[in-house]
Amino acid sequence: MNAIRASGTKPGHPRRGSGGAAPFLLVAFALLFAACSGDAVSAPGPTASPASTTATGAGATTSIVEPSTTTTTLPPTTTTTTSTTTTTTIAGMAEGEQLDGERLWAMVPGNDAEVDRINLVYAGWNWDSFDDFLAVAEGTLSWGGHAYLTTNGFPTEAGKEAHGGALGLFAIEPWRSHTDWFNVWYTDLEPDHPQAWFLPNDHPFGLDDVVVITLAIDPESYDPNLITSYSGPATFHFPRELSRPAEGNMFGHVIMNLSSTGPVYAMDALPHELGHAMFSLADEYVGRVHGFDGRFDLSTWPSCAEDVVEAEEWWGDLIGQVDPMLDIWVEEMLSAGIWPEDTDALEHYGPRVAVGFVDGGCYGVPGSIRATEDSLMNTNIPVLGAVNRRWAESVLALWDPAPRA
Repeated sequence: MNAIRASGTKPGHPRRGSGGAAPFLLVAFALLFAACSGDAVSAPGPTASPASTTATGAGATTSIVEPSTTTTTLPPTTTTTTSTTTTTTIAGMAEGEQLDGERLWAMVPGNDAEVDRINLVYAGWNWDSFDDFLAVAEGTLSWGGHAYLTTNGFPTEAGKEAHGGALGLFAIEPWRSHTDWFNVWYTDLEPDHPQAWFLPNDHPFGLDDVVVITLAIDPESYDPNLITSYSGPATFHFPRELSRPAEGNMFGHVIMNLSSTGPVYAMDALPHELGHAMFSLADEYVGRVHGFDGRFDLSTWPSCAEDVVEAEEWWGDLIGQVDPMLDIWVEEMLSAGIWPEDTDALEHYGPRVAVGFVDGGCYGVPGSIRATEDSLMNTNIPVLGAVNRRWAESVLALWDPAPRA
């Protein structure tokens, strides 16, 4: 790729200390893990696009400085009036501000724990430097909707030359157009081990609708050829069951197993894992990569049907449609200078993300059908596909957040 230099700086954050870990119950973890995803598949790029890279590294130990504790008062609501309508917006918290009574700090501006939002919480495990953890978490968030740049496995520092890049979570639909649906936090609390906060309600935070994203450095099980990430599935399944439960956390959590020598290399799997943890989307690559693996589920809503008849019922109205995220992906990669101007990404991926009846389903069961040849839930390309995206947006529609100021 051409030489790229990162520009701009983000507000600094105070160094956070190591906090106490929540108690962990092992009961039912093995059963839940059996239903969860283990992903180590990267997307084959178009012919003119850079190849993906994988790195491994040595173990690391945690050494974090204890911060001072502060409490803050949430800023008041502001109202913007036009000649015809009145729109209420939430000023919320400043970036880096601590949530009163919690070991949580705002990773993005405008967080408000009282607003009807989903709470994403980034936690670190086994990092030598809390600042490095925060740099990776923030650097791959893409809160502004644009690609992030990387240098030697880390987010590119301002003024430095970049060697690659990708779209982070909030540059990808449906998160991209739903930033008001989310509070994004980081914590200085560290779980006893990467899986300690894996079950839906096994986390130490006094918030509703929580998804914990644990960025674990060099865990003992780390092997980039086997598992780089895994997640617990959300509780949203078939349309007639689409509702928010009266109590309990309906979301799963995500664990990203990262290498200390190149932690960003596996972060492109995070949106895929959140597809499981937030929307109960199925893996669509198992059959293609591993062949039939004995899974009994011939069909999994919304993108994998038992046969063409069921597929027609589920997504027949979307046949031929291409998720507009494909165009955004290409535009963002070109704008950032990550892909060359002559990239053939649109021609390469267009037919692969167009909705149809693709033989093989999600688990390679003969006769079963999936909606697209490739997707975020297949090789981690940042395009959910029209079928998965419609379902994900239906889930998000269950929340009614106030917009940020």
